[in-house]
Amino acid sequence: MRAYNETWIENKNVVGQAERWHSRSLLTDEQLATVRKTYPVGFQTMNGFLEIGLFIFTIIATGGVFLLFVELLSIDDSSVFGLYCLIFGTGLGILNNVLIRRHKFYRNGVDNALVMATTALLVGGFNSQFLADSSLWLWCLVALPLLAAVVWYYGDTLVTFIALAVLYTFLFDLTLEASFGRTLLPFVGLAVSSGLFLATQRSRQRAYYDDAVSLTQWVALGMVLACGNYYVVRETNWLIVRSTLIRSGVLSPPEINLPWLFWLLTVGLPLVYLWQGFVRKNRMLIILGVLGVAGAVATIRYYVGILPLNVHLTLCGLVLISMAVGGIRYLRSPRYGFTDVPDEDSPDEFLVSSAVGTIAQTAAGTTGRDQPDDVKFGGGKFGGGGAGGGYS
Repeated sequence: MRAYNETWIENKNVVGQAERWHSRSLLTDEQLATVRKTYPVGFQTMNGFLEIGLFIFTIIATGGVFLLFVELLSIDDSSVFGLYCLIFGTGLGILNNVLIRRHKFYRNGVDNALVMATTALLVGGFNSQFLADSSLWLWCLVALPLLAAVVWYYGDTLVTFIALAVLYTFLFDLTLEASFGRTLLPFVGLAVSSGLFLATQRSRQRAYYDDAVSLTQWVALGMVLACGNYYVVRETNWLIVRSTLIRSGVLSPPEINLPWLFWLLTVGLPLVYLWQGFVRKNRMLIILGVLGVAGAVATIRYYVGILPLNVHLTLCGLVLISMAVGGIRYLRSPRYGFTDVPDEDSPDEFLVSSAVGTIAQTAAGTTGRDQPDDVKFGGGKFGGGGAGGGYS
């Protein structure tokens, strides 16, 4: 029912985990060969640079053919152009499915490019055909079901990102239609982002959607930080009403409603991220928490800064360098589940579920034998983007 063979995707994860263990000399050549034989992967494999080149070439070729027919058919009417986009996009979708099944593509550049082109043409063609003079939020509302269907069928990461952008655009533009929309806007962002993260956490994750789920969590948690940041809320509010207030003689951003709440969120949310990141050993939360702390410091400096900017930046740099050096020295020996030992698999290691590790271990026949005493397989708890209760 989906574009790619789900069994092969699951096998690909198992083999990938086994190859990582093999690179660390935790599996022998024979054990790795056993895993590959037990879990065959039929996808065509290519060099990463070749995939990028094929993606660019396919986009250029598709665009060239599309524009060529526009010129040959002398299409200048908007409704006819919309219909042409729908027909051309449908043809590209059929072509993509044929190529995927015939050549066993799996994100090889060509199929990624055709997915993007098909989605863009279908969304643009439908909206220009039926919603030429409609509002932005209605455009987004109509596009969302198609984008969701593409994500369900292909599990494409880039289309997932576009779908998230369209979702936020729809919600924010619709909210601003209300008279109290400016006040409600950050709370809508906080509620929707929190809901997206909780939904991905509680859903039964499939290997087919690992990348899409991970990206959704990153975007959702990042939007929570942005919608709770005092600077972002105040400056966004100013951009919305700037032209009106300037005509009224107001030349600087006015104070927002509930400023104390957004100051509390600006400082508190990054600290909560860091706390949960260290408790859960969750890399995503730790990274976003650090970025949130940097944003909070910059916001405080912008509104209540005392020191000159160059002095402020110098002191921040010294503090960060000191923290980095101290952390590296402190974590030379593993402490509380953290270590400074380089992670060769970052960040892909944290997209692998504990089930994948257990399957790879069983297929390789490493349970209880042929492994160093200090190696323990199958003890981790992984989730999308590093979410989980622990790892080892």
